[in-house]
Amino acid sequence: MNRKIEIINTRECNITLLVGNIFLHSKYYPVKEGEKFIELNEKFYRNKDVVMVYGLGLGYHVKELLKRCNDDCKIYIFDADKEIIKIADDLGSLENIRKDKRVKVFDNYSQKFLQDFVRIAQLVDDILIYKPSVKLLSDEYIPLKNILEDYNVAKIAVERFSEVMSGNYEHNLRLKTPAIKEFFNRINVKGETVIVVAAGPSLDYNINTLKKLNGKVKVFSVGRALGTLMENEINPDMITIIDSQEGVCNQLKGYENSDIPLCFLSTASRWAVSNYNGPKYMFYNEENEDDIIINTGKTVAVATLNIAIKGGAKEIIFVGQDLGFLDNKSHAGTINDVSDDGVYKKVLSVNGSMISTNDGYMYFKRQIEKEIEENPNVRFINCSKGARIKGTVEMELEEVNTKVGDI
Repeated sequence: MNRKIEIINTRECNITLLVGNIFLHSKYYPVKEGEKFIELNEKFYRNKDVVMVYGLGLGYHVKELLKRCNDDCKIYIFDADKEIIKIADDLGSLENIRKDKRVKVFDNYSQKFLQDFVRIAQLVDDILIYKPSVKLLSDEYIPLKNILEDYNVAKIAVERFSEVMSGNYEHNLRLKTPAIKEFFNRINVKGETVIVVAAGPSLDYNINTLKKLNGKVKVFSVGRALGTLMENEINPDMITIIDSQEGVCNQLKGYENSDIPLCFLSTASRWAVSNYNGPKYMFYNEENEDDIIINTGKTVAVATLNIAIKGGAKEIIFVGQDLGFLDNKSHAGTINDVSDDGVYKKVLSVNGSMISTNDGYMYFKRQIEKEIEENPNVRFINCSKGARIKGTVEMELEEVNTKVGDI
């Protein structure tokens, strides 16, 4: 891994590690730091029967955690960094932790390690993540870093909007709208091609070709893309919304009386759902009496994609699913809304160049790629101009139009 790791004695006469230029624990007071970390994260272990931790480090925070957990608590600890774990074991720092009967340590990084991580995560409400252990992971552990990053993105979204989502759920349930099963009876896509339209900037580039395809293939649109489509006389066969905020109303503004089916998540914006007067169908992203679960991946693009898959589509075409910024634009219909001084990542685009993106888009990209991987019997075509999407055939939308009929 070519990392320089130094063992440093601290003012407490305890040891910390300096990995490159990053300290694994406090340079001065690692024990106090561990105590403070656990004290500030009481919600992860107080009155819990199962606790999940990522990051062993030298064990300071874990030892403090063990003091505060009851005798019957099961504590699952994951850490993939074999270099640091070996140093910690050689120093004897983890001996008492490994001997504790409440603890099971997962430190053998493999596909099974990742599977166990996902499995155990389903047993807990939240994961206590020791961030320095994640920060120090090398590129060898990209799949794990992605899982941890995705977990944090999803958790932040839920924590931020949990109260309004709860209110939306109660309101939407009272509406007694038909469920997604009824939508599938109304709009049959079994064995057909479905175009899934997102609101990325390349939608502007494809809009004229999309007009030629209108009525020839089914078009499923995310809410934010609706205005662009309707302004260009493209009537989608379905609109999807999952976001919980009142501002989602703006996505449907001016089209509240249209006859386009609106498919909405049970926790979606109650204001948008109430204002829409066309046909409405509610879906769930967890077990329900309908027995149809729509995976949202915390993004409306994945929800729309999964609805097409659950409906039985044989071929799904992505339009406007850019997962990055094109020509300083984040969405269709905008002009230079991406600042030059922002902090961005780079991702390989369909034309082989590197474009700017961010953590949120990369999270969405992985969720879409997961859907693709889990549905090998469906053909996926990417006609967007942004990031490459693993598992798709890249094609110009004009080629699709040529296949469907004369231009």
